Amino acid sequence: FKMAKRETESKKSSQLMRRMELVCLEFDIVGNCTLRRLTRAELLREARSSFREDFNKLKLIYSELSLEKNSSHFPFNSLNEKDKRGFLRFFRSSLQSRDIRQVDPAFSAKPALWVRHNAILVSLEQIRAVILYNKLFLFDPDNPKVQRAVKIISERLEKSPERDIDMTGIPYEFRALEGILVNVCMSLEKDFSSLEPTILENLDDLPTRLTSRQLEELRSFKQRLSQFSARSQDVQRVLQEVLEEDENMINMYLTEKNTYPKHIRTPVEHDEVEILSESYLQIVDHLTNRAELLDNAIDDTEDLVTIRLDTIRNRILFVELTLNIIGLAFGAGSLVVGMFGMNMGIPIFKEENQSGFYFLFCSFLIMGSVISLYWWLFKWCREKGLYST
Repeated sequence: FKMAKRETESKKSSQLMRRMELVCLEFDIVGNCTLRRLTRAELLREARSSFREDFNKLKLIYSELSLEKNSSHFPFNSLNEKDKRGFLRFFRSSLQSRDIRQVDPAFSAKPALWVRHNAILVSLEQIRAVILYNKLFLFDPDNPKVQRAVKIISERLEKSPERDIDMTGIPYEFRALEGILVNVCMSLEKDFSSLEPTILENLDDLPTRLTSRQLEELRSFKQRLSQFSARSQDVQRVLQEVLEEDENMINMYLTEKNTYPKHIRTPVEHDEVEILSESYLQIVDHLTNRAELLDNAIDDTEDLVTIRLDTIRNRILFVELTLNIIGLAFGAGSLVVGMFGMNMGIPIFKEENQSGFYFLFCSFLIMGSVISLYWWLFKWCREKGLYST
């Protein structure tokens, strides 16, 4: 019984461990891709492999307070409150376990690009990745968008002068980040290219052929365009936030921090990151502006359709008012006819007055009265603004 209980517990623990494992694609320094299963602890261990270099950099900042080179005897007691806050802020900016939720497919995460001292976390367009100075972990490999991104990222990571001369001098983390941004921009551009011609064709046909089916298609297209605008604006916001933080752009030089841990960059030495982010931000801005122009065109078409529907409705009211006036005029004529149909003596029906003069006279009198009444009502409605052509 105890053995069976232990086996059950071990099975449960193994199932729990499998649930906690993250399936990812690992790209090495030359772009080779392998499938791996990692727990959060293993991923943090991989990311913190360069943590000692970051700690040495921190020791240089407080070199005037350091009494020994051994990191285990760092003089915490000699730090003032301001230095302690900076010390804690440094360690909080390192990759933490809670940061893994941003790239875990089991959690819903907003678009973001987080920069830590030893890693870069990317969550854009269902692409979730952790970039180190020598590795890239791409999560959720079964996602079709991730599968399409694998080839692009592999090509960017390959240091082949024959393939791309400009990529040879770029650090690994920048090439990995560029591969992700290239895939994100290509995905956005592909979706917009498939959406824009169809919407423009519908907008061209709508003013001439106003049908309920086309109106329903326009509503569907506008909904899809709104979703695309939200996606592009999220990517735009993420890139703008990166460009607004000088400290984050400096911390993105992971290879340099690992190779030259004593080198400290000034707050303005981030030209490579700034150029990389701005180049793809321009692409996203262009797509976002085109989406806004297309959305404005849809709004203008909707206003035009509303005007046309109002015109058609006014015409219907015009016809209805005309029929009502005609009905009123003939109703007045039928009143006269009814009066002549009463049980009273009428000269034209007497035998001694067999002439048709009286009949014609009465007929023309009734018709003239009807026409005069119609004309008067028509003129009165036009003067009051109830009737227009």
